[in-house]
Amino acid sequence: MNILIVEDDPDSRESFCAILEDAGHGCVSVRSGKEALQHMKSHPLPDAILLDLLMPEMDGWQFRKIQLSDPALAKIPVVVITAVDQARNSALRFGASSFLTKPVHPDSLLGAFRNLA
Repeated sequence: MNILIVEDDPDSRESFCAILEDAGHGCVSVRSGKEALQHMKSHPLPDAILLDLLMPEMDGWQFRKIQLSDPALAKIPVVVITAVDQARNSALRFGASSFLTKPVHPDSLLGAFRNLA
């Protein structure tokens, strides 16, 4: 599975990508929702997205709203990851496939994408 990681923290991006690649997934990471949209316009679409909610420039909520409004992007499943546990219900109502709270255990991260397959 090819996964697009949308996360502003460089250490988190690197860590998530390493965990996913070690499990055989492909991954590309970007720093914001805006970069994610630009990336998807010029590259093959990912099979899934790991989306942080709290980011500068364009946060996860703004990204998700735009993603859902584009038929080509709306079908891509999204796993939300955030340090704000209170966002769980609204993230799931917004169509997230699953919700993970930081810090995330590698097994939980991999399980969220295993459930998409």
